[in-house]
Amino acid sequence: MSTRTVKNEPVSFEKAMQRLESIVGELDSPDTELEKIISLVEEGLSLIRSSRNMLKNAEERIRILEESENDALSTPQDSPKTALPQEDGFSLL
Repeated sequence: MSTRTVKNEPVSFEKAMQRLESIVGELDSPDTELEKIISLVEEGLSLIRSSRNMLKNAEERIRILEESENDALSTPQDSPKTALPQEDGFSLL
């Protein structure tokens, strides 16, 4: 499944971050015209939105993995526990 949704939007989180850094650089330039600024802001907001969704999905996947790992490591409550003899100085023969 691709996360590509709008105008050549990057498909990975890393590419989205790189493009956002590039956009910030362009916005910092005093030579950037108003229409270009508006276009860059729209693109940046779209990238932020898709990046947030990617992070949200990644967090959910990690949460599911952690829960399944915790379930696998936990001992069942119904299993009988073997009692160990008390050490009271007497030998159990």
